[in-house]
Amino acid sequence: MVIDSIIKLKKLRENVGLGMPQLQEIQRRKLNALIRHACENVPYYRNLFREAGIKPDDVQSVEDLARVPITEKKVMRSLDRKEVLAANVDPKRCLAVFTSGSTGMPTHIYLTREDYECIDLVYLRSFLENGLSFLHKRAFILDPHSFDTRRRWYQSLGLARSVNISCFLEPEEQMRMLADARPDFIHGYPSSLGQVARLVAERGPRNGIRPAVVSTAAEVLHAKDRKRIAAAFGVMPFDRYAARECGNIAWECEKHNGYHINVDTLVVEFVKDNRHVMPGQRGDVVITNLHSYAMPFIRYRIGDLGVPSDKTCGCGRALPLMEIIEGRDEDFIVLKGGRRISPMMVTGTLDHIPGIRQFRVIQENADSVVAWISAGKGFKPDTAVRVEEKLKEILGNGIGIVCREVDDIPREPSGKVRAVISRLS
Repeated sequence: MVIDSIIKLKKLRENVGLGMPQLQEIQRRKLNALIRHACENVPYYRNLFREAGIKPDDVQSVEDLARVPITEKKVMRSLDRKEVLAANVDPKRCLAVFTSGSTGMPTHIYLTREDYECIDLVYLRSFLENGLSFLHKRAFILDPHSFDTRRRWYQSLGLARSVNISCFLEPEEQMRMLADARPDFIHGYPSSLGQVARLVAERGPRNGIRPAVVSTAAEVLHAKDRKRIAAAFGVMPFDRYAARECGNIAWECEKHNGYHINVDTLVVEFVKDNRHVMPGQRGDVVITNLHSYAMPFIRYRIGDLGVPSDKTCGCGRALPLMEIIEGRDEDFIVLKGGRRISPMMVTGTLDHIPGIRQFRVIQENADSVVAWISAGKGFKPDTAVRVEEKLKEILGNGIGIVCREVDDIPREPSGKVRAVISRLS
């Protein structure tokens, strides 16, 4: 198992040094295999292809993939599990990932252990490409629900010791824990690292916090936060773009000229009105996860907006670039003292309360928030009370919280469903 993982990681790292023709051939072969598998074993895709009048052999290239209809989140979420899971995969042997992201609509994603390992190794590849060493001590500032407690093969060898720090803690406590841990690598939400960096700047010396690598993800990394984090920790952060449905989509390198797309594990399209946009234009991000054999994602619109690039990165890597990710800058709840609460904290907490089909948290003023919840399977009389209690843990006692049960959560004019809305943000 350990040797197999080492070989897979070595191959993934070698892919980064390949030319674009070689990367495209890897992508094409994986795409052909996934299409055949999905049409043979997944009822949803078998029906989708038949209704579109296409056969698996009609999709021989990434260009041919445009013939396949795009699948929306709401469609995947509405289907019975047996419609989207591969018939030749035992769900009991799969890993179930629980997610709603920014949409406030919880769902499960099923992964084979091989698919999960690939996602894990692709994340690791981006860290290693940016200077992470297995000897580095790591610190993660995240929603506690996001902490991955699975023990990796390299950790069994005593490598990559980790410290987990809850993003719900006060910034002062996060800074203290970082100072005590003295990590070589720090990963967290831009909002959390930005708040800690602000404190470090205010108090002068870095208290022994001198990481070799800083990584951010899950929120938009604004220029002001990037600058603040770099000044506080003495190293420029590199940002990652990911989604639960497919893992790491793209990542910055040391040149910070854009985000390198992992075309050896994904097909990423930028679409507007069912047409691919030109470089520099904004489009919906549509992904095909080439390592999704339990629950395939083929031409799946993930709900983000992105901008493709035709630039060549000065780092020498042939992996293509995307410029920016839009649609991830969700609203922050603003407390009276000026502290901003990341929407990731809100969604990460409410995701784990059973019985909620959909939710939205709205802040109209600094004194109160309203939580709309739509009942789902497992909803109980005290579910609303639990929502209020959990929000109180995040927002504190200085803000009023009202929970309202509704039949449905309306969409925005853009067609998206926002989980957190702040009129003060």
